[in-house]
Amino acid sequence: MHAFIVEPPDVSRAWLEACTRLAGLPENRAFHTVVRITNPLQEDPHLRAELDRLRAARTKPLLYPVDTVVNTLFPVELAATCDTHQELTSRYRALYPRLCEVRRNARGTYFGRLVAYPGTYDKPEPVDQLARVIRRLDKLRSSAKWSAVYEAGTAHVTDDDAPQEEEPVPTGVSTEAVIRAAALDTQTLDFPCLSHCSFQFDSATDTVHLAAYYRSHYMFDRAYGNYLALGHLYAWVARHTQLTPGTLTVMAGCARLDCTKSELSALQHTLTTPLFGLGA
Repeated sequence: MHAFIVEPPDVSRAWLEACTRLAGLPENRAFHTVVRITNPLQEDPHLRAELDRLRAARTKPLLYPVDTVVNTLFPVELAATCDTHQELTSRYRALYPRLCEVRRNARGTYFGRLVAYPGTYDKPEPVDQLARVIRRLDKLRSSAKWSAVYEAGTAHVTDDDAPQEEEPVPTGVSTEAVIRAAALDTQTLDFPCLSHCSFQFDSATDTVHLAAYYRSHYMFDRAYGNYLALGHLYAWVARHTQLTPGTLTVMAGCARLDCTKSELSALQHTLTTPLFGLGA
């Protein structure tokens, strides 16, 4: 089994290094890959411009712009006009039925699952998981009483979200937002590839870190936009909990390189500071 970890500081180099590593492996794929990014909102403008150009040139299959991929997971422009998380949730939920009329969103969007997770027969109201994450992190930030928050992934998200108290170990605690709905998501290779997002609070530095797990990741089609969107997502959570964004870690059960050698080579030559091992 092939696996790897890459840790460049920005989203462009992290994505490109992961693609380059995959290009050297049999079948251009690896299992249980880890991409760790210190600043996932920082990009190399030359690489991003070339990536947008190459994506636009694709006709079979047709690829959505990177910004479209980003907005599936986090609505950047809408969030920029909202002062509170409640306002963002209310406005997005109002738009959600129309968004789901689009064919690619027929089963929902990732952000929809985060702020309007499907309810159950007993609790039919949709669940705003991000609001829960923000409440928990805010409580952890303001009080050392809570040392751990059990992740929602071990139960249905409509269960009671009261924190569980343990012996005080305040330096590292986590809370999770679930994407997959077992009753709805029965297709093996269909939406959602992103399974869950786990937020970790470090009280020693007042930072929040995000770890996201994908069942599978198509690097050229989705990964770059996914990394950016996750960066916006945890920056939003950090903003509304008065915390500092920490590190983004993205794990993929199976990562696949879905671009040609010429496309990858063109991207490698756009960096103003080449990746280690790629040459000038």
